[in-house]
Amino acid sequence: MELRRSLRLRGLLPEVQNVDQVCFICQLGIDINSLTRCKSTPCCGAFLHRRCYQEMLTRAQACRNCRHVHATEEDEIVLETDEELEYDPFEMPQGTNFANRINADIVARELNEYGNDTRNLYTHFNGSVFWNVMPYEADPSIWLDCYGQLEMFTRLFPRMGLFVHARVTACEAMREVRESVYKMFVYNTPYSVFDMTIGFRFRLLFVQDESSRSLQIDRLYLLPFAGSLPIYHDDLWK
Repeated sequence: MELRRSLRLRGLLPEVQNVDQVCFICQLGIDINSLTRCKSTPCCGAFLHRRCYQEMLTRAQACRNCRHVHATEEDEIVLETDEELEYDPFEMPQGTNFANRINADIVARELNEYGNDTRNLYTHFNGSVFWNVMPYEADPSIWLDCYGQLEMFTRLFPRMGLFVHARVTACEAMREVRESVYKMFVYNTPYSVFDMTIGFRFRLLFVQDESSRSLQIDRLYLLPFAGSLPIYHDDLWK
């Protein structure tokens, strides 16, 4: 009968199982020898390079893999009517027209995946992360409109600032409601869009209608400028 001995006692190196995974930021492979230079996300546990993790944190508030929105101290910002929320701009390489077309195709592919995965249906519902703040229904078709406009914007205005214009009607327009709406837009925006734009800003008109029992987002326009549109007016109360 053959005795079983450990690899160490037999003078052999331990067997190493390679981690067959790709960094979801740079798309380069991650193996067991590089784990000391990698990090797992706190939300979904996916591995990525530490430098890619730091870059992801500076560009957006949600995980690029599972889209979980992380709370930050910036969430305490209070915005007023005809408001604007500016993300810190980051240096973008000046790509060629060919590179812009390739990146726009990536945006289109990811937006198509969003539609196929019915992400719009899972943005706000009874039991979602935003339901405690806004316990009323929202029309999910607005996000399909948003996907189409995001694709068009990245093709027409690459490397430009993106301004989200819309009218939002809710029974309450308090700070928590406004912040939840901002996060919904971030949740429905692929990170490839942030790579194609310089800055992501909101120009939303919040209308408080105490008789409303739903969240309504209409007159949505994604534009490369912040100029006021006719949807803005002085009377915010119905």
